Amino acid sequence: MAIFTRGKSKAINSPRHLTIRHARRSAVLHKVSRGILAVEDASIPHLNPGQEKLNSYWAPSLEAGEEHEITVTQTIAAPTVPPLKDADNKPLRLVSEQDFFVDAPQFSLPAGSVYSVYPPHGYPDDHRILPHVVLSDPHLPWERMGSPASEKDGHADDRNKVPWLALFSFTNEELKLPENALGGKSYKQTGTFTVKMSVGELRGIPNVANPITDDMGLHVNDAEGEFIFLKPDLFKNLFSKFDDKNKRQDSGGPETTRYQYLSHVREINTAGMAVAGVEEIGIFSIVVGSRSGPLDNKAPVSVFVHLVSIEGVEGMGSFPTKDYVALCSLHSWSYTVMPPGMLNVHEAFDNIGKTLNVLRPSDSVTTSLDKGGKVQRRIAARLRDGYSLVKYKTQTGEQTVALYRGPLTPTVVGPTVLKLSEDVAKACSNSGQDLQILDREVGIMDISYSSAWNLGRTLALGNEAFCAALYRLRAAIHTRAMKETKIDAVRSTGSQESYRSRADVLSDLKQTIEYLDGLHVGDPGHVSSPDFRIGPPRKRWQRPRLSRREYPLLHYNSSKIKDEYLERAIEAALDLGKATDESIYDETNTPKSTDWMIVLAFVMDRMFLSGVPAHYMISDPSHLPPESLRFFYIDPSWVDALVDGALSLANHSGEDRDRVAIKYAINAYLTHYPEHHPEYTPQVPRYGFYLRSDLVSMFPDLKVEIESDPPICQAPLLRHEIVTDGVMMGLADRQPGLPEFKSLVFTQPPHQQRFAAAWKLTQDEIDIDIRKQYTISQEEREKDADRHEALKPGIKMKPTDPNNWFVWSTEAESGTDDVRLLRLPFFAEQQLSLLRQWSDDEVNKGHQKPFDDDTPNSALLAMQLTDPIYSLTVKLQGASSLSTNMSPRTEDSSAPKAPRTLISTVPSRITPLVPPDEDEGEDDGDTTASMTAEDTSIPSQLGRHEDYRVEPHVSQTNLAPHVRAIPPLAPRLPSSPPTVSRARESPGGGGTATAPKYNCMVYSQANDKNQVETTGENLPQDLIFSIHVEDNENSDYQLAELDIRIALGPVKPEDHRLMQNYNGPGPRMLSNLRFNVVSAMDKRGGINYLVLRILPRSSTKLIKITKVQDLSFLLCLAQVNKFTRDSPRESNITNVALQTEATYRAHQGDTVKYGSFNARLKNDDVEPA
Repeated sequence: MAIFTRGKSKAINSPRHLTIRHARRSAVLHKVSRGILAVEDASIPHLNPGQEKLNSYWAPSLEAGEEHEITVTQTIAAPTVPPLKDADNKPLRLVSEQDFFVDAPQFSLPAGSVYSVYPPHGYPDDHRILPHVVLSDPHLPWERMGSPASEKDGHADDRNKVPWLALFSFTNEELKLPENALGGKSYKQTGTFTVKMSVGELRGIPNVANPITDDMGLHVNDAEGEFIFLKPDLFKNLFSKFDDKNKRQDSGGPETTRYQYLSHVREINTAGMAVAGVEEIGIFSIVVGSRSGPLDNKAPVSVFVHLVSIEGVEGMGSFPTKDYVALCSLHSWSYTVMPPGMLNVHEAFDNIGKTLNVLRPSDSVTTSLDKGGKVQRRIAARLRDGYSLVKYKTQTGEQTVALYRGPLTPTVVGPTVLKLSEDVAKACSNSGQDLQILDREVGIMDISYSSAWNLGRTLALGNEAFCAALYRLRAAIHTRAMKETKIDAVRSTGSQESYRSRADVLSDLKQTIEYLDGLHVGDPGHVSSPDFRIGPPRKRWQRPRLSRREYPLLHYNSSKIKDEYLERAIEAALDLGKATDESIYDETNTPKSTDWMIVLAFVMDRMFLSGVPAHYMISDPSHLPPESLRFFYIDPSWVDALVDGALSLANHSGEDRDRVAIKYAINAYLTHYPEHHPEYTPQVPRYGFYLRSDLVSMFPDLKVEIESDPPICQAPLLRHEIVTDGVMMGLADRQPGLPEFKSLVFTQPPHQQRFAAAWKLTQDEIDIDIRKQYTISQEEREKDADRHEALKPGIKMKPTDPNNWFVWSTEAESGTDDVRLLRLPFFAEQQLSLLRQWSDDEVNKGHQKPFDDDTPNSALLAMQLTDPIYSLTVKLQGASSLSTNMSPRTEDSSAPKAPRTLISTVPSRITPLVPPDEDEGEDDGDTTASMTAEDTSIPSQLGRHEDYRVEPHVSQTNLAPHVRAIPPLAPRLPSSPPTVSRARESPGGGGTATAPKYNCMVYSQANDKNQVETTGENLPQDLIFSIHVEDNENSDYQLAELDIRIALGPVKPEDHRLMQNYNGPGPRMLSNLRFNVVSAMDKRGGINYLVLRILPRSSTKLIKITKVQDLSFLLCLAQVNKFTRDSPRESNITNVALQTEATYRAHQGDTVKYGSFNARLKNDDVEPA
């Protein structure tokens, strides 16, 4: 949701925006302290954390609703050179005028305009609470005119401005319309009793008055909106003034100036807030309702709140007398008013502090298991460690149960706690399967780290930018490392002169010229290199050559490359992980490689658990019950497996050493001390908490603070989010309970505080405490020890008292509460009067004047109406549940904590199927470096007779290694006796019992004339079997199998067969993946058949024929028979008959339909006898 920031947005599009913003601010302040950056360029927030600034209104420069005029004047002067005596050199003045209207919301609000509401939709609250709405645009309430009369003729108030928005609350009876109430027509009302219609339709209802006029826009009748319909008496109560006796004054028409005290603007520092915290400063407008909930309810009552437009209400002249008055509702919601004594926000805050525990099942779940046998006690121990039993399917398909725990654990865990060997704990994984741990006591597999590895890989695959950047980064590391390693391998085989780079050649250029100059002299003293030894003319350029055995192997897995590659790859990764100033890139400077920037950001986001699904984080809902606060530890091994899975992508080299190099570069970032923070390394979360409470729904920006002693200059919260409605998550790098994290403070946010008519409001009485307000500096007001105490005496009134601050009813003696309104502007005027009187009393006591103001305004009234701000401080020091579970088991908690880094930094091992070639061997004396392969086979006189031919039954059982044997066709067992039909269906036949027709063709892949090409060498080719289903629209048949039967045999003039045999890879479907096609061998009547079976991929092994349109498939590498031609006059086409068998399930039972079609074999070659 957008937050208004005066165009100075500091939002960071990252789940780590709190950490990144703190680091960047530290870097900026470091530059300011060194004089590199001016203070005015540092963009430091002008409000400190916890501070806010209130304004009575923020009016836009131009208001919508009325016509504006712009005048442009241009003066043109064109003196002549030299000046003429009689020339008129007066400048030319041009004036242009243009009328225009300002476009602004009128009958509906743009998406995102409403930031939050209170009370939240559907939630309960007290009857004394005044509902309010927080708007993300601080100008919105004043973009239109709410009272044109108050701003004309010199009556404008520069301290207050009437908005065009007002907030009203109603009960069910006040808004529900009877049948045919609107002009004899019945309209459907929404859940908040609004009616959606066009403005023109509204204005056409005869018994409804409305404030809309033609002056509101050229096409106002075409606009659509949602409208509520009020009874005239209720409308009068909302837009009338009340006298000293609570009587409604008859001012002759609606009056809207009272609503200038109910809208104001708040500018806040958003530190510690989950939603607004994406910006440093947030500016919001707030509209407060002036009507309380019902006061006499004995049971919960629903109240419906509407943000309405009051534009044009003042211009209605007199109060309407029609049956209803329509107002446009721009936003609406409902909440429940509870009877007195049933709800207390203070108790809700206090209850949260009593639920402090770690993230795991309640003790009642594990206590019963502790009383069982050894297995039950072991399961109880695993449950206390945060594990859950989940369904698990093995790779072979068996359903079983497994243990799973997410990254959030109730206890501190690590590789030593898991009893993993160092090689296992630090080795990268290629599939995640090696990260599974078998619990031998219960015989159940722990799939926690295996699931994390696969999740990391899945998250990485879903991020296209990361995948591309990771591939390019790997390529850059691999290219540089291979180049350097190959050079080292060549030089280690020969000498340093075996490879010379361009820089080497240029640096030795002077010496080379000297050597060349001395070649013709033949003086050995001038030539020290054996490469320049003088020889005969024909052998002048002859050089010693290495034998084939002496050439070093330079492939990736050779021993010379493998031994040094990782070191070179780490050097390349560390270099790519630097900034342009050669320091380590830490997201506060400019990266040398943008690919590294993307990869580092993705990995750090995963270390902050961003993108991890909720069911991975919390494996069982019982770990986080309603209205609870739970702390947890972040398992570093789980996070390491997550990152390892993400970095496993784009590996094309087998043994993945580039992944290890990238991890070394990430660890270098995690362990470095930046210049702007020399005492600390980059922050990575280690601990955290979940808060599940209705308070999170009531106050989405519930402020969270971590108190430490002494204060630490690092970011207190590293990640702070509302993960779902009513659930807040916070991550930190400090152990709860230590001095650096001694308490956790939850406070109502300043822009989402509650507003109340009084601290006590009943049907018979109202008690108001007037709070002290100050216009002096913070330092001076803190000198007043009683600054949080209310003025004495308080205001206590009954409905019948004169000069009342609250209006119960127009008939005070009646005892009803049909009005329930703050009496404005009397309420604001009396507040100001009492504050001025208190201020004068302080001056008479010899103190500084604490308050100095002479105008009641909405900002001052808002501070009075604000309900007491509740703050919950959860003290963590000494909490038994935290000290027992959150303390590290293997390290001294008082010692400085080591930076959290990636653990698995050992390349994964891949055992080759074939042993690699030896890199070294004895010199075979071959100086020609011939690469001709030697024949090492043993001579043999054995062989087959030249007339021997392989029989089909032999080829089926003795195949090449790459060919799979085609199984014989197993007999099918029908569920019911089949009905065999050999007759073809009549063309155009329809009806529910009609079997479909199949249009079948066979052709070569490169042939477009439905023919099988056999011209030329007639090599094995792919055959396309095109099968289209027809006449299946109204059929009730269910297809069980469709077979294509191909008779096999040699070429015979009298008996045409498509193939003699088939030993190719097999068939595969082309488009319809609802089916599988498999091959089988069958024999009927002494003839061998290749059967291509098309089977549905469904659990019932059936599919409705009405859903089938295409069954085409490809038969790979079929050796087709070639029928020769004796003369050109003989046809080049040979027809081969293929058979079809379709098995159906219909209402009468199983049915088999037979058919056939022809394959056309084309041969353009002529081979005369």
